[in-house]
This record gives sequence, C-alpha cells and structure tokens, in this order.
Amino acid sequence: MKIFKSFIVMAMALTAGFFTSCSDEGCWEPYDAYSKDTYSFELKEVNYVLTPVDTVRQVALRVFRNSANGNDTIPVSVNVSDAAIMTYDTAAVIFNNGKDFAEFVINVDYDNIALGTKYTAKIDFLVDSVRYFEHNASLTGYTGTTVSVLIEYNWQSIGNALYTEGLVGTFFGVQNLTYEVAAEQAVENPNIIRLVDPYGAAYPYNAPGDYDTTKKHYMTFNCEDPEGVYMDGYHQSGMDWGYGEFTFGCLAYYYMSKGNPFEAVKAAGYCGTLDENLCITFPAKSMLISMKDYSNNGLYTSNTAGAFKVDLSTTTIAE
Repeated sequence: MKIFKSFIVMAMALTAGFFTSCSDEGCWEPYDAYSKDTYSFELKEVNYVLTPVDTVRQVALRVFRNSANGNDTIPVSVNVSDAAIMTYDTAAVIFNNGKDFAEFVINVDYDNIALGTKYTAKIDFLVDSVRYFEHNASLTGYTGTTVSVLIEYNWQSIGNALYTEGLVGTFFGVQNLTYEVAAEQAVENPNIIRLVDPYGAAYPYNAPGDYDTTKKHYMTFNCEDPEGVYMDGYHQSGMDWGYGEFTFGCLAYYYMSKGNPFEAVKAAGYCGTLDENLCITFPAKSMLISMKDYSNNGLYTSNTAGAFKVDLSTTTIAE
C-alpha cells in the first residue's frame, strides 16, 4: 500500500477574540487568545499527477491543531467527483491525545481509474455553533482543501503543428499569428493531443522573462468525438505579461465540470471540431482566458474572432 503524504510545515495563525457564555452548568470565562482550539489543513490544494506504473491507493491529508492534548473529533464535509473511485471511512478528522496533527485519508480505487481523467475530492471543516461559541474553537489557515489524482498518459512526439493564436486578444491588442508548436499524442489514446509550450519561446510576441522556462506547459485536446472536441481542463501557460500567469480553457469543459453531460454541452454548440483536414477549431467566444492577478483570476470569454486553430496536417498524425 502506498500512502502519499505532504511534508510542508505550515505556521499556524492563532485568532484573537474574547467572550463570555453562560449555561445551566455555569459560565465560560474569556479565554486568552492563545488558549483557543484552532484547526487548519496543511495545504489548500494537493495535486497528484502520476504515470500508469504508479499505484496510488490512498491519499493522506494532514490537519493541524494548536494543542496536543486530548482526543478530538472535527466533522468535515466531503464532496468527490466520483464516489466509486474516491471513498473515505468517516466524515471527520480524528485527533489522538498527544498529537497536534491528524490525517484525513481518501481511498482511491486505482484499478478502476480511467486513464487521463482527473478525480477530485473537496474537504471542508464543519464546526457546529455549539462547539464554536461555547468551547471557543475556531478555524485558522486553510479551512478546507482540494485533492486531485490524475493518472497521466504516456506521450509520443508527432512533430510540429501550426498553431493560430486567438486567445490573448481578449486582453491585449495583438494579431492572431500562426506559428509552429511541438505536438504530442497519447500512446494509450491516440485521440488525445497536446501542444507543448505554445506560449513559451515559440510565441512570437514573447521576450525572455515573459514565460517560465523551469518546466513544460501543455494545452490538451480531447478529440475522441471529432464533432465534440474540447480542451481537457484549464491549462496554465507559464506566460506572464505583468498581470499574473495566463490560464486558458474552453466553455465545453467549464460546463462539463459543473455536471452537465457531454452530449448536452455538444448540442449547445460549445465544443470544437476536428475536420477532415486535421484542423481543430472552436466557435467564436467559446474559449476562456484568465490572468492570475487580474480581477481575482476571473475567467473571460476568448477567441472572439473565431481565429483559434490547431493544424495537425503537418504532423505525423496525418500519416
């Protein structure tokens, strides 16, 4: 059994506050700020991107408290994207006496994971009003966390595609340029295609310092239905023009992530297409763009002119 754990040590922020509350058993006197019971998840978000040879069975999420005294149980709410894949034993974080941390464990049914599908679980504290007000408990730091598990494909190069950029114009007055970008194909599913660093050094408007060179950034397309192509997730670009990193996506994925079925999203006209010339295109205003430090990282519609295109006819996928 392999248990994935985080080991980042997080400083606990203690919240000040004073009150007096009375009941039939007497009055609770004001607590010193540092005597409060405080609880925090170690991390706000945990993402595991694995390869097909990994066998993750459990994900253990650390939760901290400011005291190691006594046994303690804190209820939580748990929302999973697929209840058949991600399960948990009890909807609570259980602290043992002598420990200032506990682990909330998500069980993962690795044997039935769909390759290339991201599974998520969102866990949040549930502290009832009686506990909160009478016992002076409070939450600090991260009051919830999101964990995701993705078993990645193996990828093979298929050469360079011709990429017509149609997204950045939402925020900046730039032309829709066409340029070469490295493309890859999933070995286990040839209908999954991704571009490698389309907004790195290959993007003609970029200068050194405009993009992250420490790792690769991808833009992935699911082309299993040529009439229902969509970008598989939100894709961080590594590019920053002064307002934080650009992230790209599409309305089809946005609506599917909200629980709408693929066929309904396709029928509504949000998907792209892969035509007989091996070109991926999307309808105008059906794509999304955000910048991390602009308007709270809000998503805006993009591809206003409908110029976005990925021409795969120049790659070996055409052979």
